[in-house]
Amino acid sequence: SSSSTSEGIHKVFEKAVNYQKTSSDEFPLLSVVLLDEVGLAEISPFNPLKVLHSLLEPSYPNTEPAVSCVAISNWRLDNSKSSRALLVQRPKFELNDLTETASRLLIKNENSPIKKASLQLLAQSYLNYEQRGQKLSNFHGLRDYYSLVKSLSQYNSLTPENIHLALTRNFGGIGNIEELVKDYFGLVIKNFNSSKEYDYKPIPIWDLINANLEDKDARHLMVIGKSDSIVNLLNYQLRKKGLDPVVILGSQFPEDQDDYSYSVLNRIMMCVETGRPLILTDLEIIYG
Repeated sequence: SSSSTSEGIHKVFEKAVNYQKTSSDEFPLLSVVLLDEVGLAEISPFNPLKVLHSLLEPSYPNTEPAVSCVAISNWRLDNSKSSRALLVQRPKFELNDLTETASRLLIKNENSPIKKASLQLLAQSYLNYEQRGQKLSNFHGLRDYYSLVKSLSQYNSLTPENIHLALTRNFGGIGNIEELVKDYFGLVIKNFNSSKEYDYKPIPIWDLINANLEDKDARHLMVIGKSDSIVNLLNYQLRKKGLDPVVILGSQFPEDQDDYSYSVLNRIMMCVETGRPLILTDLEIIYG
C-alpha cells in the first residue's frame, strides 16, 4: 500500500525464508511472497520497493532468490523492477469478454429467458459508464461489474426492480445513481420491462444496507458518511439482528502504524474465525 516501508517488505521476505527453512523430506514446504496491489507502493513517500532490487536479484555468494515472489499491480512498475521478473500483462476486457462473462453466470441453460443480446446491451452500458460517466476516475471498475452480474444471477428472472437494486448496491457511493440507472443502464432496464419506460424511485439507504446484511454472498459493506454516527447506526442495526459486532477504530498517531496495524490484523483474524461482524473505520493502514 502507499503506507508500506522497506522494513515492512523486508520482514515479510524474512518470515517467508524462515518458514521455508522448516521444510523437510517428510513435509516439504515452498514459500511464496505475494505482493498484492504493489503499484500503490510506487507512490509511497518511503520508496519501499527499492528493497526489491536486492531481494529479487541477490548478490554473491547467493545465486538465486531465497523465496519466490509474485507481485500484482493495476499498472506497470518501472523497468528496474519489471526487468528482474517475468512480466505477464492482461489486456483490458472488451465488449465480447464482458458479454461472455455475464452469459456464463446468467444463462443457466438453453431454455433460459435471458438472451445473449440482452447481456451484450448490459456489457455495453457498463463500458459506456466506465469510459464516460464516472465523476471520480476509476471509482468503479470490473469488480463492480462482476458483482453486478453475480447479484443478478441470484434472481429467477430479471425485472426492472431487480436490476435497479443490483445497480444501486454495486455502483453506489458517489451520488449519481439516478443518472446511472436512467442514462447509462436505461436501455437495459427498458429491455426487461417490455420496452416500457421505468418509473425510477430512489431506494432508501437502510434498505440497501439491510439487503447487504441479509445476503450471505454479498460483498463487504462499505458505507461512506460525513460523520461518525454511521458507525453507531450500523452497530444498532447489527444488534437488532442478534449479532455482536466489533468496532475497530484507526489510530492517527504516526508511531502507532506498525504495532497497531499488527494488533488490528490479529483482531480481524480472530473475528473472522469466530464469525463476528466487524465495523472498521479510519483504518487506511489496513484498507491499503
